[in-house]
Amino acid sequence: DVVWVAREDEEIVGYCQHTGERFGPFGVREDYRGRGIGLVLLCRCLERMKGKGHHHAWFLWAGERAAHLYARVGFQEARRFHVMKREM
Repeated sequence: DVVWVAREDEEIVGYCQHTGERFGPFGVREDYRGRGIGLVLLCRCLERMKGKGHHHAWFLWAGERAAHLYARVGFQEARRFHVMKREM
């Protein structure tokens, strides 16, 4: 589908995309976080998803870092998974 990028000069500082109703991958370079770049990218992506007729947006998430951002735009935890591993 479409990938949005945020740039400063010619340098990519953030990106966002979706495939169908699956949101992501999504990220903002660490030294650019806290400036609203992620919110703009996220909202643009969600607007496009809605415009394409999608009724939900979901993603797999493994960290607490952006919890406030996701909650701010209405995401709610729907399911929790456990990761299993073993030594080989």
